[in-house]
Amino acid sequence: MAEADFGQRLARTRAAIAQAGLDGLLITSQYNRRYLTGFTAHDGDITESSGWVLVTPNTFGLVAGTFQLSGVEDEIVPSGVRVLSTDKATPWSVVAEAIKADGTKRLGFEKDWISYDRYSRLHRELGADAELLPTDDLVQMVRAVKDAAEIATMRRAADVADQAFEQLLAEIKVGMTEREIATLLEQHMVELGASGTSFPTIVACGPGGAQPHAVPTDRPVQPGEPLLIDFGCRVDGYCSDTTRTFCIGEPDPKLTELYAIVREAQDAGFQALADGVRRGRDVDLAARKVIEDAGYGEQYFHSLGHGVGLAIHELPVTATLRLQTPEADAELAKREQLEPNCVISNEPGIYIPGWGGVRLEDMVLVTADGYEIMTVRNPEHVRSIAG
Repeated sequence: MAEADFGQRLARTRAAIAQAGLDGLLITSQYNRRYLTGFTAHDGDITESSGWVLVTPNTFGLVAGTFQLSGVEDEIVPSGVRVLSTDKATPWSVVAEAIKADGTKRLGFEKDWISYDRYSRLHRELGADAELLPTDDLVQMVRAVKDAAEIATMRRAADVADQAFEQLLAEIKVGMTEREIATLLEQHMVELGASGTSFPTIVACGPGGAQPHAVPTDRPVQPGEPLLIDFGCRVDGYCSDTTRTFCIGEPDPKLTELYAIVREAQDAGFQALADGVRRGRDVDLAARKVIEDAGYGEQYFHSLGHGVGLAIHELPVTATLRLQTPEADAELAKREQLEPNCVISNEPGIYIPGWGGVRLEDMVLVTADGYEIMTVRNPEHVRSIAG
């Protein structure tokens, strides 16, 4: 198993900070904090924090209290981060003291990951000593390209989810409810080594599948109807993401038709990567054209996929979104570059109100000469199981 290269992660982050015209960056995202320091603590939301990370040319510090680090000190040792203790001070005063000592004048902050209250307190503490500047996706763009340790961990997460799904198929029966199926699948993933799910498992049978992010209910599965399951697990903090559509017993003819179209669309996305396409929008368009040509363009209303990593939805972007100004579109272009060692999902779908939906999703590692599918892909046209 490869070890995380924290030194390279920090170097790439410092380069991104400098390229953005900043002297330093205050990191408040729990995902970016873990990426740079190895600290596994979880934050409930932006009003709760186990620690911030301060990165300048001279400082790499974890702003946290001793009680937050108690028992997990070894997690952060490999990264080389220095603890900037908040035991006798507030986080904002610790940050202010550190950047004053460094001479930092332009300090970036992650605008989506800090509450207004904490921003205001930090702003008052800094006063005229430093300017606070909002940043958007700066570390996320660094994270988009995975290192060997991340890829190895994500392979394990994908493998655990695949094994759990195979176990589920041996147990699932007509009459089981969506909620029962979701609970059973999640239990299998944990038993096989996952720390938990990547996101709340989606199980949607029949008409419920017309909602891409359906919430499992007590509706029982009926024979022949589409059964859509979107699932994933976390292993050492990293996510997997897979969607399968199948049925119990003989498939509805509509399911056979739509499944074939969606599979062809997914194949078109893979082929675009094999052909060297490296913009997310172009991969999306290749898959979307298949569904549109089949007459179901209006029934496919989400992007082809998204980046996967420490967060279930991260960069790069794989969508046909066009923004209103050239400047905004140029910013999007930076976020949709499919560099080697990016991990994305390929998940086209068709959704018919009152009937249900078909979505097929696999995790994909972008390589220098194409792609590699990280999940186990079902080769059958429509997978049905005896019920």
